[in-house]
Amino acid sequence: MEAQLSSYKGREHSYIKHCFLTEYLRAAAYKTFQGRSEVFNFVDAFAGPWRVANEDYSDASFDQALRTLESVRADLQSRGRKRLKVRFCFCEKDPESMNKLRKYARMRHEFEISIFPGKFEDNLGQIAEVCRGGFTFTFIDPTGWNIRSDSILRFLKDREGEFLLNFMAEPVNRHAGYQLVASSFGRFLADPNWNAQFENLPQEWGNERRVLHLLRRQIKNLGAAKYLPDFPILNPNEERVKMRLLLGTFSDKGLEVFRDVQQKVERLQIETREQLKSPRSLFTPEESAALQQGRAGIGCDKYFLEADALVVSKLQKETHTQYARLANCVIEQLPMRKPDVNKLLVRMKDRGAVKFDLPKGRRVPQSTTRISLPS
Repeated sequence: MEAQLSSYKGREHSYIKHCFLTEYLRAAAYKTFQGRSEVFNFVDAFAGPWRVANEDYSDASFDQALRTLESVRADLQSRGRKRLKVRFCFCEKDPESMNKLRKYARMRHEFEISIFPGKFEDNLGQIAEVCRGGFTFTFIDPTGWNIRSDSILRFLKDREGEFLLNFMAEPVNRHAGYQLVASSFGRFLADPNWNAQFENLPQEWGNERRVLHLLRRQIKNLGAAKYLPDFPILNPNEERVKMRLLLGTFSDKGLEVFRDVQQKVERLQIETREQLKSPRSLFTPEESAALQQGRAGIGCDKYFLEADALVVSKLQKETHTQYARLANCVIEQLPMRKPDVNKLLVRMKDRGAVKFDLPKGRRVPQSTTRISLPS
């Protein structure tokens, strides 16, 4: 992973965020360059830099993305892929940060870097021109929620690619019920009449879950993504969610990779939190992380039970469905990897909760396997 924890004292949540970004970017770049496109566009919509500790900006998202993507391109080029190209678009509205971005671009003049001063929403047309052709990955990391999502979602819909949105769960949870910020939440949710729908959702969900539900629904309604899995990043010293990384993708493979990366970074997050504890546990951070992840992390027993109920509910509505569609539904909605879903369905079949036939020699469902409830 590109980030170094020592550079993130007091902002360990940003360390986890950057580790997730670089791990997913690396996987997306290899996948893209080896079949989908010879051009990879990276857009950092709210680039900063903010509160960086290193003069070379190595703890900023844009530098980590640049180094990650360049390492993939160089590796594949050394293996014979000669025509690969990476283009970078960095956008920032703060004048002081913009000057730092320009300085950074001059330092990295060997790369194709385009700098856009001003709000991301006001630069979408120019960024689209630079990103014409190829696969575009957009990193959207605002400091709050006051952004015009309608124009951003139209931009994302028209791109061939994916996006990673940092959903600021903690401030959203704190402020969503305040009338004074209702209009800004309307811009964020691309719906000026959002509040009526918000109030109609179950109160026990809490502010964050209700806003996230509305945002997901709007993103899909406007055609910007098919799948929207999320990864919660915790407050480093407290048991509450500080932010969520939300992937927008149309790709089944992107959905799977997201959960694979989550398993790795979730373990790192637990280890990081353990290192900050005082007094320290009797276990090493690595040992404690393994125990905690097994109890409450991705693919744990709790999520197996929830996935079991989700599968039954879906089959009750649809009578039968193909494995690929069912697996994608579970992986998107719950912290479960594809091997977890395979294990779940085999267990359910063994106890008679679902039925499906397997080709000779196969132990788990295939993409076209038809799965249904028992007659």
